Amino acid sequence: MLVAVLGALLTFAPAGASVGTPVVARAAHLPPRTRVALVWHTSRAQWRTEDGNFLGIVAPEAVRTLANGTTDAEGSLTLRFRVPEDFGYLHDVDLRSGGTVLAHQGFTVIPKLTISPHAGPLGTPISVTLTGVGYRFYEAVWHLMYDGAQTGWLSAVTTHGTARATIPATGAIGMHTLQAIEGAAAPYLNQQQSPNYQPLIPTVVAQRFRIVPGAPHLPTSPAAQSPRRARDPLRYQGTAATLASDFASGIVGSPLILSGRGFPPATKVTVEWETVVGNHISGNGWETQLRRLGTSESDRAGRFTLRLRTPDDLGGPHRIFARTGSGLQAATTYTILPSIETITPAVVGPGEPITIHLKGGGWTQTGNIYTVVIDNADFGYGCAFNSQGDITMQIRAPGQEGWHFVDLYPAIFNGKILGPGTPPEGSQINGSYFLLPMLNVADHPGERLPAFHLAFFVRAPRL
Repeated sequence: MLVAVLGALLTFAPAGASVGTPVVARAAHLPPRTRVALVWHTSRAQWRTEDGNFLGIVAPEAVRTLANGTTDAEGSLTLRFRVPEDFGYLHDVDLRSGGTVLAHQGFTVIPKLTISPHAGPLGTPISVTLTGVGYRFYEAVWHLMYDGAQTGWLSAVTTHGTARATIPATGAIGMHTLQAIEGAAAPYLNQQQSPNYQPLIPTVVAQRFRIVPGAPHLPTSPAAQSPRRARDPLRYQGTAATLASDFASGIVGSPLILSGRGFPPATKVTVEWETVVGNHISGNGWETQLRRLGTSESDRAGRFTLRLRTPDDLGGPHRIFARTGSGLQAATTYTILPSIETITPAVVGPGEPITIHLKGGGWTQTGNIYTVVIDNADFGYGCAFNSQGDITMQIRAPGQEGWHFVDLYPAIFNGKILGPGTPPEGSQINGSYFLLPMLNVADHPGERLPAFHLAFFVRAPRL
């Protein structure tokens, strides 16, 4: 569309602000007594994944109307709106009448960091919210720092510009600083000298939390943190052979009932489980394999029931097949969810070994690793693919006596970064999309994976 009015003017006061801030829009030199709409340009950004691979971000354009009004006899207009909860950085804004753009201006959504509460004992869950996160390459990654240590990154591609995370209060009694800093590959500390600099975007947004005396807040047990299972309603349709399960998902070892219908009477049925075997780094790739889960015999009505436990295998969806010797087949899909087996020992001496054990890790580029954060500092990661979903990590306890907190977050192992603002191919800029804890688990691409929160106690050294 073309701007139809020469000299039309649209201004905002302020010219940029954080989500929820009141804004006054003023327009002049427009056609008199004309009904107009203030139209906000944004994106329906989404992560792009395909066949287990991470391929960056897709960002189709979208618009929404912020306000409506009618110009006066002089062609002037004043409208008011609040900054919508949306992606951060620069947005195009139009004044439109019908299908014609009358005036055009930009507005900057400024990132803002908030926390709740602002004080509490050791281990207090701190709710962290960062609004105004972008979706372009140099805008989509904000690093969260706790007392100077990098905890992980906050993204908001699928949560439309708002990132939320919960971290424990760690460290000594007194004041602690949380900072969010934008940066593609690492926190970028002199953005005002960057070629991508936007004057209204802050380099650092920060908050403070005070740890006060009191009994520590400790996480719930690992078992209590298991993801909720999805039920399968066991619906049958038609007369063909069908296979269903009482649950559509579960953690390793959880009970599972498979039910078949439409099979020949008094016939042996073999039930098989499909999995993926291999890894991402050996160069040999991977392949799908079938493993026998068990056998059953259909009754006179052609039905059977098989009771078993969720296999100890890779996380993610698996197909289950029920077959007869004559080749009749039915199938269903069941998803293994990640779970914490143990963190041992619960009490340990300085420098002594600790084992963190997970089950149900996946195999895709977005599902095959979990990252470890100790006392709000990124510690490393463990991979599940080559070990068929088992992640056993062995670390050493820190030297400081007292409670220490371990948080496990999903992450992206590898892939391609494609999408708006991506540097030219061959620029060697990978960004922090990979291997770094994704604190806003609601925005994790592909699989919906939970975070886990654990703790252990370091006792005084034995003399």
